[in-house]
Amino acid sequence: MCTSASFRVNSPSVVHEVFDDEVVIINLDTGFYYSVTGLAAEIWTRIDGATPSDIIDDLASRYEMPGPDVEAAVRPFLDELCTEGLIVVDQPVSGERAQRLGTETADVSPSRPRFEAPVLHKYGDMQELLLLDPIHEVDAVGWPVRPNAANEQHPKNPA
Repeated sequence: MCTSASFRVNSPSVVHEVFDDEVVIINLDTGFYYSVTGLAAEIWTRIDGATPSDIIDDLASRYEMPGPDVEAAVRPFLDELCTEGLIVVDQPVSGERAQRLGTETADVSPSRPRFEAPVLHKYGDMQELLLLDPIHEVDAVGWPVRPNAANEQHPKNPA
């Protein structure tokens, strides 16, 4: 995994919604949807513009776990997000972003919360329905005309 480049959500193929402490993520290209809670949801909501080092350093400073252990838990999670096509490597970032990430989330209390490894829950039970979405299966003409149907002459609308 690249450590000097930032991440971004792979939109427009990937959409997400935050519900209290859970984030539901949908990959419109594959039809899979995902759920992340707790620390995984926290990572997801801060993924845009962050590097792996930004994320790991920030979590190590705020949670009760040594930095190498945080890295050992977070890197596979980030790799999984990349493998699933949910995030992509974007651009190299300046040190300003890393400083901003740490200051936005710094925990000033003397006791730090316990670290729990982030987990990505993957679901395929609605894959067929998500892939059948006719609104996203259009060309430049737009909905309700499907890409191949745009070139066909409809019997009710002769040209």
